[in-house]
Amino acid sequence: MHNIKVTNILVLAAALLLQPILNPGSQALAKRKSPPKAYSFIAEGGKVSQAECDGERKLPRLKKLKEFSKTGSYMGSELQDPEIPGKANEEMWKHIFRDKGTCNSILAKAPSSVVEATAKGPKPELPPDDEDDEMRPSEASETEE
Repeated sequence: MHNIKVTNILVLAAALLLQPILNPGSQALAKRKSPPKAYSFIAEGGKVSQAECDGERKLPRLKKLKEFSKTGSYMGSELQDPEIPGKANEEMWKHIFRDKGTCNSILAKAPSSVVEATAKGPKPELPPDDEDDEMRPSEASETEE
């Protein structure tokens, strides 16, 4: 009888000790989760070509730039090595922020290469086709009848 009570107490103690570890909200599982999500945008030559910040899971080694250090959620920037080289002497940077709202507001204030391309004006129009002078084969068969 004494052994049964001891065994029951040990099982109960083990269950009470394991329960916090197995609970999804426990600190033991929190240590295994990935780092906090951050938000980033890429600027090439100081101009951006996207409308919204992207989510980041893995954070690379970051270098702090003075131009963004005023914002509270700025984490740093990483110099990118593009697969396809852009214009000469233009660096590509990825700027990373903790807060998506701050990232999007900085992105909205940054000069955009997309807006600049459309601001140059529409492409020149092609000269009109000279189809009026020549008859189409379908029209030629109608006039011959």
